[in-house]
Amino acid sequence: MKNILVFMFIFALLCITGCGTTAKFVYPDNPQALRRYNGSSCGKTVAVTPFEEMRSSKNQSGTSFLCLIPFVPYGYWEYERPDAAKGFNTVMEFDFDPNEDLAKSAAYSLKKSGLFKDAFFTYGGEKSNADYLLEGTTWSTKYRGEVWSYGLSVFGSILCIFGLPVGTSQNDLCLSLKLTDLQTHEVVWKKKLKTSKKITQGLYYKYGHDVKGYSSAMEAIMNQSVREIKLALPDKN
Repeated sequence: MKNILVFMFIFALLCITGCGTTAKFVYPDNPQALRRYNGSSCGKTVAVTPFEEMRSSKNQSGTSFLCLIPFVPYGYWEYERPDAAKGFNTVMEFDFDPNEDLAKSAAYSLKKSGLFKDAFFTYGGEKSNADYLLEGTTWSTKYRGEVWSYGLSVFGSILCIFGLPVGTSQNDLCLSLKLTDLQTHEVVWKKKLKTSKKITQGLYYKYGHDVKGYSSAMEAIMNQSVREIKLALPDKN
C-alpha cells in the first residue's frame, strides 16, 4: 500500500510539472489553412521586423499545487510569458521567442498569401530593399493551464489513468500589426487582433499539446490580416 501511495504522489507531481518534454513553436500549424490569393500579387515586397515587446512579466505557478489539497478540485498556472516558465500541464518548457518567431510567421503568411512578390523577415538592415514594412507589437501570449485532481488530491491521478481529463490548457494571443508604405511613409493598414485556443487534455488525447494553440492562433490572426490587407492595398485587383 505504501508503494502505491508513493507511485500516486510521484504521478501527481508529474502531472503538475510536465514530464521533462520541451515543446517548440512551429509555424504554420496547418499549411493548408493559410489564406492564399493566387494571381493577386501587387508586384511589391514587404519586410517584417521583430515585434515590439509589451507583455506583462507576471508568471504564477505555485497555485498548481492546490490540486494536492483534499477537496480542492484543481490547481492552475497563469503565465504572461510562457517562454520564461517551467512546468505546464503535460510539458516542462516552451521553446518560444515570440517577438522573433511571430514576426517570421507573419512574413511566411504574407509570402504564401500571394499578395506580394516577396515577403521576408529582417532585423532591420534589409528593410530598405522592400516597398512595404510590417511592424508588430506583442501584447499578450498568456497561458492558463488547469490540472484536475477531482478533489481527491494524489488519488485523483488514478482517474486520469482510466481516461478522465488531466486538465485544460488555454493559449491567448494578442498582437498589433501595422503595414507602412516605405515610399510615402503612409500607414496602409493597422489593427489590434486577438484570439484564444483552449483544449481539454488526457493521458491518451492531446497530451503534450499545452502550447500548440499559439501556432493555430497565429494562423487565425494572419488569415484575418491577409484578408484585410488585400482590401487595403492600393494596387489590389
